[in-house]
Amino acid sequence: MGKKAVSAGALLLLSVFLMAAGCGSREQSDSSYQTAFPEPVYDWGKSTGETLVIWGIYPEMERSYIVKAFERYRSLTGNELEVVQIPKEEFEEKLFGAVEGETERPDILLSYGGTNIDIYDPDENFYDFTEAGWVEDLTDTAINQAVYNGKIIGLPHWEASVSGTIYNKEIFRKYHLEVPRTQEEFLQTCETLKNYGVIPLYMPGKEISMLLYQFPLDSVVEDISVLEGLNDGSLGYADIPQMEQIVMWYRIMAEKEYLGDNYMEDDWNGMNEAMESGRYAMMLCWDTWLYTDFEGDASRFGLMPAFMGVPEEGTFEGPNLGMFLVNKNSERLDAALNFITFLADPYNYNAAFEGIYTAPVFKNQIASISTPQYLEAESVIERHFHDSIAWLRIRGFSQMDASCILEFMESGSGMTAQDCLRNMDRLRAERMQENPVR
Repeated sequence: MGKKAVSAGALLLLSVFLMAAGCGSREQSDSSYQTAFPEPVYDWGKSTGETLVIWGIYPEMERSYIVKAFERYRSLTGNELEVVQIPKEEFEEKLFGAVEGETERPDILLSYGGTNIDIYDPDENFYDFTEAGWVEDLTDTAINQAVYNGKIIGLPHWEASVSGTIYNKEIFRKYHLEVPRTQEEFLQTCETLKNYGVIPLYMPGKEISMLLYQFPLDSVVEDISVLEGLNDGSLGYADIPQMEQIVMWYRIMAEKEYLGDNYMEDDWNGMNEAMESGRYAMMLCWDTWLYTDFEGDASRFGLMPAFMGVPEEGTFEGPNLGMFLVNKNSERLDAALNFITFLADPYNYNAAFEGIYTAPVFKNQIASISTPQYLEAESVIERHFHDSIAWLRIRGFSQMDASCILEFMESGSGMTAQDCLRNMDRLRAERMQENPVR
């Protein structure tokens, strides 16, 4: 895993080159990475003839940059990868069984970090990469995703999106609408759109996880006392005033018909048609969706903050990054560590991410592309950006608890905001009890 010796002069020349090439925001991919990194930076050629077993949730390992990285690894090292993709609903039980010794463990795991791996006893089962040479190449956002109990627990290797509200710029121009700057201005914009016969926001309520209540919650749990209170049980959602503002936002959006008549039946499959049709003006989403899933003209859309009750000037959420973790008890540990070093080498990751729409995960990631939406809103994003904290750091957090919010939104439900939050607290508490931290 050792880093190749690189002279100070070579590092200086490389830094100058990257600055000239545009190491920050880019509208097009930078194929000059082949000049910047003509040979490997790290030593990962230490093993041959090995077969590593990698587990992940289906279909995560079918992402184009992962497929490309795996093929490159096979080609350059002569080693083989046995890729096992497990249905999401079976993954946790299967991996827990492996951790308990009931089945053979994988050498490498593709997973999200934070509280998502609590039940797998990471300190006992996953390799600590804190001293790895590539750690200093990770962006701050990537490090935030990789830290567990103060250690770097895995290598982030994923596309990094920025989430907020995508909006139809043509509709905004047609009705002379400015991008809102406050919660009140957002609601006024929704009312204007409704009066013109345009449904303000597409919200696929049938896809409960797409209510995305973590967007505003991220800003709330930046207060470490709130996060610690939620995790030690001294606080619940019902005790946090901002949470009442958040769930009330959903209720207001439904009561004022800003989500249309069919939001309860709208789902993921309808997102493309909704945005393409022009019947809807906005949708809570991430910028890269316009290039990975949307079939229409992405240039028609911009990115603005998510105005969901709090914070007052809206919020953008940083990415949730998949990362590769290594079973530190693997019989093929050395080969597994070499695989991670291979993925972390700019010689390799730039080839894998070439032409992919993503913000960089690595500081030397110069071959990927920043979305035009990000570039256009970059100064606003810098002011109102929040790392993904709720989904990553709140014990027992689940996007599916938005089912309580959906029930609260229904006319005639008879629920209060406090009822809704207490129901969410109950579901989270049950989950924490089922999956205690070891």
